[in-house]
Amino acid sequence: MSVEMKSFLKVIFLFLLAYSPLLLAQEGENVPFNANYELGAQIGSLLPNQVPGASEIQPQWGLRAGFGMGGAGTTEFTANAGNGEGVSWKQLSLSFRMDMPIEELVGIVYIGGDMIIYETLTQEQKIFGGGHVGGGVMSVVSRDLWFRVDMKFNVNPGTSLFIGGGFTFRFGEAATE
Repeated sequence: MSVEMKSFLKVIFLFLLAYSPLLLAQEGENVPFNANYELGAQIGSLLPNQVPGASEIQPQWGLRAGFGMGGAGTTEFTANAGNGEGVSWKQLSLSFRMDMPIEELVGIVYIGGDMIIYETLTQEQKIFGGGHVGGGVMSVVSRDLWFRVDMKFNVNPGTSLFIGGGFTFRFGEAATE
């Protein structure tokens, strides 16, 4: 087992430990940041590491859709794409996200799986399955509009770090009880 995979498994273990049912067994309260539906766009940069043929920072843009799970978190679907320095990179992600209030902001932590399609000038298109962990912060702009910044660490191919930001529309209030 590679060092990257061991590190990734450690992060997953810590995430599951931190969000075990024992820690979440608190009385529910109706918090305004739990949304039924989300839809947003993002831009950012992908920093690849040990990805064959991709050694430069890649510009990325993407769309995101989220579906609240009744106060127990949010399921997120993300599609990112970008071309730069002779590399074409497309990524589809499915994540489970937890939201946590931090003063006037909302902290987010998520974990999930990816499908990455990339090709370079010297390499044919390849498809990889992988995983990710990430975190960020969201801030209210208006009633339904939020600004969000993220850092997402991806494993396979190689490792990469996506740093981005964008706006998200959040609709409806999810019940927490």
